[in-house]
Amino acid sequence: MRYKAVLMDVDDTLFDFQAGNRRAVDRLMDEIGYFHPDRYDQYEQINLACWRALEQGRMTQAQLQTARFARFFDAYRIPGDAEAAGRRFVALLGQQAILLPGALETARAIAARLPVLILTNGITAVQKSRLALSPLKDVVAGMVISQEVGAAKPDPAIFDIALERLGVGRRDALMVGDGVNSDIRGANNAGVDACWFNPRGETLPEGVHAEYEIRDIRECAAIALAE
Repeated sequence: MRYKAVLMDVDDTLFDFQAGNRRAVDRLMDEIGYFHPDRYDQYEQINLACWRALEQGRMTQAQLQTARFARFFDAYRIPGDAEAAGRRFVALLGQQAILLPGALETARAIAARLPVLILTNGITAVQKSRLALSPLKDVVAGMVISQEVGAAKPDPAIFDIALERLGVGRRDALMVGDGVNSDIRGANNAGVDACWFNPRGETLPEGVHAEYEIRDIRECAAIALAE
């Protein structure tokens, strides 16, 4: 086969992160007593800015967990303990193991012939909890989490760590993910072939390329297992 191992993103590639995130945010907002009709969008604008800062190396995982709620509470004059809210949100999000359609069957099809390793920038406690609650735990070969290894996608260092664990070279692996900056740019930086999961039909920015582009996650099995 062309590839000897597959690296897969997890959020919005295997897990339905958007659905799980909304559930966790709504639960937390109910608990703190904030009922604005736009509360999810208000929070997400701040949350996504924090994740961009993480990918750019301007914020650590530990800082992100508190900073997003500190900024949210400050922006909307909400009384509360941002550090406690961050801890509670991690616990709530870790309970959301909602798989995207076709994700499990795709991972199983690939894993029957090649090792599948999850490569994620997510928070360690969240990712480990969700994987433990999911049937994916019996399919994947493991998980490399940025918070544990000290490097986050698109830094090629996290790809090198994953490849070393798998015992394969850069040209022998395929990275599958939806994130343009984290997954695809990261694969480009690391010299790894990229399969862009692009269900919304978006366009890659200049300077970023993918060897493959798919709209349905099930399409990546044939690519990964091609001779």
